[in-house]
Amino acid sequence: MKNTFPILILFLTYFLTFFAQGQGELKSFVPGALIVVEKENPVSFMNAQGEPLSENIEIGSVLEQGSWAITGKAGKLSFLMSNGTLVTMLPDSKMKVGDFKQLPFDPGNRKVSDLTKEPSASEATLDLELGSLVVKTKKLDKKSSFQIATSLGVAGIRGTEFQLGVNTGNGFQLDVTESTVAFTPPGGTTTPISQGAGLDFSGTGSVVPRALNPAVAQSIATTTAAATLASNNISLSAVTNAMVQTAQGTEEGGDGAEEESEDSDSSEGSDSEGSDSQESSTGSEGSSSNSIIDTLLESDPDAKQTRETGKVSTNSKRMAGLPFTQRQLARFYGFSETTQTELLDVSFEDATRLLDLEAFTQVHATDLFSLSKEAQVRLMSLEDNQLISLLDAKLDEEFILTALSTEAINEALPDKQPDGISISDLNKDILDLADDLRASGNADVFEKIEEINGGSWTEDWVKVAQVGNILSTEYDLLQDWSSMPVLSFSEAINNPFFETVSTLFNQLLLDSLDAGSDPVVLGGLSLSLGAESYNFTEMLGDKTGLLMGATDKLTLDGVINLQADGMDGVRFIAASGGAIEVAKGTSIKSTLADLVISAREDVLMQEVSLESTREVALRSLRDLQLNQVSITAADRVHLRASRNLDVDGLQLSQSLPSLIMEATTIRLSNVDFPSATAVQLNSLKGPIDGRYPNFGTGVSLEQQLGRVNFIENVRSGGNLMNDRPSFDQFGGNISIGKMTNP
Repeated sequence: MKNTFPILILFLTYFLTFFAQGQGELKSFVPGALIVVEKENPVSFMNAQGEPLSENIEIGSVLEQGSWAITGKAGKLSFLMSNGTLVTMLPDSKMKVGDFKQLPFDPGNRKVSDLTKEPSASEATLDLELGSLVVKTKKLDKKSSFQIATSLGVAGIRGTEFQLGVNTGNGFQLDVTESTVAFTPPGGTTTPISQGAGLDFSGTGSVVPRALNPAVAQSIATTTAAATLASNNISLSAVTNAMVQTAQGTEEGGDGAEEESEDSDSSEGSDSEGSDSQESSTGSEGSSSNSIIDTLLESDPDAKQTRETGKVSTNSKRMAGLPFTQRQLARFYGFSETTQTELLDVSFEDATRLLDLEAFTQVHATDLFSLSKEAQVRLMSLEDNQLISLLDAKLDEEFILTALSTEAINEALPDKQPDGISISDLNKDILDLADDLRASGNADVFEKIEEINGGSWTEDWVKVAQVGNILSTEYDLLQDWSSMPVLSFSEAINNPFFETVSTLFNQLLLDSLDAGSDPVVLGGLSLSLGAESYNFTEMLGDKTGLLMGATDKLTLDGVINLQADGMDGVRFIAASGGAIEVAKGTSIKSTLADLVISAREDVLMQEVSLESTREVALRSLRDLQLNQVSITAADRVHLRASRNLDVDGLQLSQSLPSLIMEATTIRLSNVDFPSATAVQLNSLKGPIDGRYPNFGTGVSLEQQLGRVNFIENVRSGGNLMNDRPSFDQFGGNISIGKMTNP
């Protein structure tokens, strides 16, 4: 044990330095808010103990964390979470508001409708006991987590739109209309369900994936549209005001949210009012601030006793005369009665320091005051971020007392290490990892892996973090080509920082558009491929597949040539787990066998040219839009979107054997199908009268949904097809069917 401490002390010292320098100012989570935006009775509410709430919950009210909401046979309840997520409880549902916390954010002069992603990282859990929820989230921060727990399993969400339900006799059902939901039954393996798919689970046996139920998809769209309309004009100032209310246990923020929601015709004025409300609620002066503090004090037994009876408790007596600010007073009464007593037992300077430290929570307080006075003193000698980091690490007292002594820290310095004591290979790897993460600006990788491994580092976890560092870095292949890291498929696809690409790749597997069982991987947070000739021979080695995956954004711009010397049958996949940007006029020519370009979000190509020696495929888990695009392939062209495929101008090689277009809804204009090409057009509802598409611009949008639509100037072999007779005459090479596995 004697020789172990200097090693641990050195590691602890580095640990503190890493978090102090690598992370900058420490940010802490605060309670998130849930604001009611729609309510159709019968709806009832209970507190965490299952007792009916005495106060009325109406539109604009803020739900308490830990409370229950129950909808009756004709009831419905929609609420806006402060991270931008909309949740609607359908009839006959019972749900508990679980733990929801979020990083503070600046609302600015914005409304909910201005959000394209959540305003700050968050961690949320909802508990669905019975019934169904329809959920629409903003794009989640990579540090965020959102789960919906049921008795039959847990749904993990990464920015999506879906409906899930759990009912007696029917088990668990999930239908996903956007992005991906990962379902994990108790003790089972996780099943990712992508956009356009669903699953059923009875509670026993295996999870059964299936296609999305079209009726449910329509219901989801209608429900989220109504909730979106009800919440769009709420200002983010009102949202942050509601977060303050949640933290302080008052109801004043609900009124502000209600006013914002109802006054949709004066959004600019509403934003201003929301900002004023936010400022007065959080400041140390003003009547609104006093009202929040008063309400908070009234909820505290000591303060209530003082005000109502004139009799003061022990804590109230000890508080008298101490110059706490109103903000410190609010924080003080937010802690448990035991912690209040312990705060009054330390020096006034230490007490105010802890009350002013936003990151200091009830959990931290419990851990700090469970230690001896000596250990408390040594911890309090640290900087604020070091104090919080050590409390989060939950180190035992013996370690703290030894590691934080002046003598021990001095002895731990490298030039004072005794002979024969060296840092283990593992600890050296961890320190090297910390250096790399700090240099690349990816300190959050360390935090994320520590959350997963519970602080138990092994060589395997170090490797996972090293790969996570690569996958969290931005690369421009024009500049970084010579140093671009090449990853194996297994280490990339299973890494938690490659999740968005992994789920997209799973969908490509279902579509038979994958890159084989073991492609090499070029991965990063964002990848940019500019005008240049790229030779992948050395990177590929003996592999026949290459996956270029960006977890956030993929950019393609200019005249791009892809090649590999002396290699046949190579499939190249460019995949984005988020957005894809293809610059207007881009040309991609591949001497590899197959070229696949895919993204979870919309894909737009304008005046783009694509060429590959065998197959060209474009895949979007949302919408695919092609305007004046030329595609050349020897065997097949495959265009697939989960929602809409809109084509206005498409040029194909006359010798193309096969063309497949698949989407929920297909709209075609200015397309001339080569007469020798076998054309397969698959939509959600399939053909009309067993054979035909819709014709012309006069078809209503409602009638177009789920169908193949020849909007304008659609030809085969140069012959116009604008009605059924002309389609019968010239469309013999065209088949219209139903889309499978949307």
